[in-house]
Amino acid sequence: MKWKFVFNGISLLLIFTFMTACSSGAAPTVAPVSTETSIPTEAAISPDAGMPVTGAGLCANAYYPVREGATWTYQSVGGPTDGFGFTDTITSIREDGFTLTTQFKDLTRTQEWSCTSEGLVALQLGGPSAATLNTQDMQLNLDVNDVSGVTIPNTIISGDQWQHNLGFTGKLSVAGQEAEATGNAQSSFTALGEESVTVAAGTFDAMKVQTDTTLNITATIQGLNIPVTLSSTYTFWFVQGVGWVKASGSGDIGGQSFSESIELQSYSIP
Repeated sequence: MKWKFVFNGISLLLIFTFMTACSSGAAPTVAPVSTETSIPTEAAISPDAGMPVTGAGLCANAYYPVREGATWTYQSVGGPTDGFGFTDTITSIREDGFTLTTQFKDLTRTQEWSCTSEGLVALQLGGPSAATLNTQDMQLNLDVNDVSGVTIPNTIISGDQWQHNLGFTGKLSVAGQEAEATGNAQSSFTALGEESVTVAAGTFDAMKVQTDTTLNITATIQGLNIPVTLSSTYTFWFVQGVGWVKASGSGDIGGQSFSESIELQSYSIP
């Protein structure tokens, strides 16, 4: 067996997976995860909290409008995938969460989110609803088994820091070779302050948020462990009542570096 080919295959798959994750502001592919956490029935934001919010109940959020039918269209430039366009749409809302559907040129994926008293929490690494992502002769199918932290807090103030972590296990197939896959995605966020930003969709007063993410995955094939680590640092610009309008950053996977910029082209908030 050509182990170098398998390692390169895993790296390429993770690059593609991670890039689709960056596009949603969350991290890569997985199946739904059930949570037993008791969720309060009232949101943590009150009308006198000092920030306008969009959404209702637990899903009310200052920087990410949770409204069914809300749509954002983005364009990526650079990165290991040489750029791509995509559209995010909130396709359904529950009392304690929502479904975000992303449409790429030839791929549709869904991602489940939870609404809590602290903020919005990504329950998946992103990916199609079948929890399977294919590229060439490679397939990755992961199940999240541990979620902690928050992805987008209800409100964000300059200087705030928070974390979001996901643990997962699953199966990996490369050129017909089956492997067990385990790993985790760890993200740390820091609110850097407000500034004006201009993208195709307009000029906005935004909150800059630095996101440092590390994705660790180990594939075990016939007793041989093949570890792959992806690290990245992105800056996101979040706008109250609109969502994130720009992301710019760089990263490294298996010694291959990349840089990317993603900008909002248009949006519609019902």
